[in-house]
Amino acid sequence: MRITLPPAEAVHDLCVVGAGPVGLSLALEAADAGLHVLLLDSGTEASGRKDKPVALRHRDTIVDEERHAPELQTQRAGIGGASWMWGGRCVTYEPVDFEKRDYIPDSGWPIGFSDIAPWRPKAQEYLDCGAGGFAADDPDWEGLGELRMSQLERWARQPKLGPRLGAAVLAHPRIDVLEGAHVVGLDFSDDGSALHGLRLLHHGEPATLPVRRCALAAGGTETVRLLLAAQRELPDAFGGVDGPLGRYYMGHATGSVAEIVLDDPADFDVLDFHRDEHDSYTRRRFSLPGDALTRHELLNTSFYLDNPPFYEHEHKNPTLSAVFLALAFAPVGRRILAEGIRLRHIGPRPRHYGAHILNVLRRPFRAIADSLDILRWRYLSRVRKPGFLLRTDNGRYAIHYHAEQIPNPDSRLTLDGGTNPDGTPTLRIDFRYTDQDIDSVLRFHALLDERLRAARRGRIEYLDPPERRAAAVWAQSTDGFHHIGTTRMSAEPGDGVVDVDCRVHGVDNLYIASSSVLRTSAEANPTFTAVCLALRLAHHVAEVAGAETVAAADEATARVG
Repeated sequence: MRITLPPAEAVHDLCVVGAGPVGLSLALEAADAGLHVLLLDSGTEASGRKDKPVALRHRDTIVDEERHAPELQTQRAGIGGASWMWGGRCVTYEPVDFEKRDYIPDSGWPIGFSDIAPWRPKAQEYLDCGAGGFAADDPDWEGLGELRMSQLERWARQPKLGPRLGAAVLAHPRIDVLEGAHVVGLDFSDDGSALHGLRLLHHGEPATLPVRRCALAAGGTETVRLLLAAQRELPDAFGGVDGPLGRYYMGHATGSVAEIVLDDPADFDVLDFHRDEHDSYTRRRFSLPGDALTRHELLNTSFYLDNPPFYEHEHKNPTLSAVFLALAFAPVGRRILAEGIRLRHIGPRPRHYGAHILNVLRRPFRAIADSLDILRWRYLSRVRKPGFLLRTDNGRYAIHYHAEQIPNPDSRLTLDGGTNPDGTPTLRIDFRYTDQDIDSVLRFHALLDERLRAARRGRIEYLDPPERRAAAVWAQSTDGFHHIGTTRMSAEPGDGVVDVDCRVHGVDNLYIASSSVLRTSAEANPTFTAVCLALRLAHHVAEVAGAETVAAADEATARVG
C-alpha cells in the first residue's frame, strides 16, 4: 500500500530502492518470503502521475558520445522503471558465462549457473515471458557441426511491467510503497560497516529514512553514483578510491554488417518468431556451446535474422519504407519505440524521404496490409509480438549479431566534480569497447559462414570489403542501455563490490540488486539474470532476518532466565 514517511525508527525488514523490473521482483519475492518490505519509488516526484515514467535528467559527462547513448534514452524512474522502454527480450545466462575463460581477462564468477537455475521459473513468471525453457531441439539441419540453433530467447507478453507488477506490489499486505522518494545520499556508521539510513528528497523536501537492511535496485549508474558519493567520506570503502567500484562497465556489441542468404527460402520458418504453447513469443538464434566458444576463443555471441535497415531506401520494400516514415515523424515514432531504438532505425542524416515515399507508392496496398498486420499483433494484441520480419522470396535477410564484451577495468564511471540539481554528484561516463570485442564479432561471422556452407543451408555475404569490416563493426558499437559490471560480484573485496549473496563487501546490511553485479556480460540481455539474482537475494535476506529474530528471542529468554 502507499504510505507517507515512516516513523523515525526503522520498522521494515528490507528497504528496496528502485521500482524497475528488478526492484519490483525483489520486493514481491521478499514479501512472499515473510519480510515486511518498504519500496521507494522516485518516479512520481516530477510528474505526479502513477502511469507515466519519469526521465532522469543529469549533468553527467559522456566521454565518447558515439559509444554511449544519452542517458535520457536509457533510464526511467517510476513504477516499472526502464521496462517502459524495454523490448521484453528475456535470455538466460549459460554455464559458460560463469566460468573462468583464460582468453577473457577478469572472467570467472564466484558462483555458477546452478546458483541461478532454480530461480529461472519464478523470474519467467514475474517477467511474464511464458513457462517454457530456453532451449529447443535443433532442427534437422545436418552438417552444422558445433553450430547450434537450439537456443531460444523468450519475450515478455507485455514488456511494460509497471501496471501488472506495480499493482501486485501495491496490493501486497507486507509491502509499503513510498512514492516521490528520491534517494540522494547514504548515511553509514563511522567505520562504514553498517548503513544507518537514506537521505531523501521526498516530493522535493529533504527527509531522512532509517533502515534495517537496504537493497539498492536503482540501476547500474544510479547505484554507483550513490556509492561513489559515499566513498568521498569513506575512501577505503568498496575496494578503495581506485578499486573496482564503477569499473568494468559493459554492455554488448550489436548490429548488422552482413546478410544471410538461405539456400532454401522455406528455412525462414525455423528462424521467425513463434508463439509457443505457453502463449509467449520465442525465437531461435545461431550460437555456439560453451566448449566450442572456448576452443575458438570467441566471446559469447548470438545471431538472428533481421529486416534490412529501415532507412536504406534501396531495399525497395513498401512496408519497410512506410515504417521508416512513421518512425521518422518524431511525434508518432516516439509513441511506437523508445527514442534510442527509434533513432537507430531511422539512421543518420541525410534521410531520403522522397525515395521512401516512392517505395510506398509502388505498392501502397501491400504497405497498408502489412502495416495493419503489424499494428494488430504488436500493439493491439493481448500478447505483444516483439517485432516483425518480412519474408523474402530469395531467402536474403540481414543477419544481426548480439555479442559479449570483455570486462575492461578502464571502461568505468567516476565522479567528474560537478553537481546535479538534486545535489547528487555528476558522473564521468567513459564507456569503451576493445579490439578483442570487435575481432570476436568478425571471427564469429566467418565461422557462421563456414558452417552454413558446409551444411548447404546458406552463406554470409558482407556489406563491406575485408579491409573495412572492422571499421563497420566499430561504427555500430554503442550501448549504455545494459548497465553491467560496475558493482560486480567477487569472492574478495578488492576484486568486486558485492559478495556471492549480493551484499556489499564490508557492509553488514547493504545489498545491490542490479545488472551491475553481473561479472560478465554474456550475449544475453541482462534483465532476466538480474531478476534471478534478485529472487535469490530475497530468500537470503529472509534467512538472515529469520536468524536474527531467533537470536534476539534467545537473548531475551536468557535475560529473563
